[in-house]
Amino acid sequence: MVSYHMLTVMSTRRYLTATRRARYKCGDWYTNVLLRSTAEQYRSYMRLSRTPFEHVLSLLRAHAGEIFVSGKGTPPLSLEIQLAIALYRFGHYGNASRVEAVAYQFGASAGLVMKCTKRVIRKINRLAPTNIRWPSAQRRAQRAEWARSSYGFDNCIGATDGTTFPLAYQPALHPWTYYDRKGRYSLNAVLTCDWDGLFISVVQGRTGAAPDAFVQTLADWHRYPQVYFSDGQYLLGDKGIKYTSWVIGPILKPESTTSERRNFNFRLARLRVRSEHANGVLKGRFAGSKELRVKLNGKNDFDCATS
Repeated sequence: MVSYHMLTVMSTRRYLTATRRARYKCGDWYTNVLLRSTAEQYRSYMRLSRTPFEHVLSLLRAHAGEIFVSGKGTPPLSLEIQLAIALYRFGHYGNASRVEAVAYQFGASAGLVMKCTKRVIRKINRLAPTNIRWPSAQRRAQRAEWARSSYGFDNCIGATDGTTFPLAYQPALHPWTYYDRKGRYSLNAVLTCDWDGLFISVVQGRTGAAPDAFVQTLADWHRYPQVYFSDGQYLLGDKGIKYTSWVIGPILKPESTTSERRNFNFRLARLRVRSEHANGVLKGRFAGSKELRVKLNGKNDFDCATS
């Protein structure tokens, strides 16, 4: 009969004899495959062509320096490879965006992939105010004239719409606050774009349970309309937004029964769909936003996911 002492010894020694799978690290894929790929292949990997990649890299170098040391005794990792790792994760969806899969592809460790991704996110977030900007009075007037001549909406400068970014894992803290109307855990954001499909305002940092109308009230253009809108200017939105003097949406039932009001809703939808297209292009280009593979275990994780 096996004694308790023998079972304890066997249990503690099994880790000493277990065969562990080795992880071989090699950066040949980046050097020999990515850098030598065609323009189409490079775009499929990085979701950017080489020229925009170099532009983003130059901006990061101006604000973040050239290298990042992962730890004591570890050779420095160039900012170019860090950006490539982050964009590869952003541009892939599902199992292809797993940390282990990206680490295997670039010949790095899983921890280094996480550090590179977080660092690139922080630096890009600092650059966002200089690239996502509210249009000037002259440009707003031009966009309003285009909307008037093309669709009959006077003084309309853009469209706003709410969107969700689903989470792959259930948050550890207060998960019910992330449960959205589509039955999944997500983060909510309100994106505003002009008629060229360029984002001019992004409001994020709220859970999926927060309605679009509430997230909209946190936008600077909603809080200070006299600064962001000229006289009579406004945005288009859907039925989930908050109607104000500077945001209008479709006429809801039962008021939308007459043919004139139904025609108004039809013309509004034809123009407002450009914001839907802009959101679709964003998620189509960076497929990682279709399902964020991040674990929200605290405030730091939440801040990183919403930055």
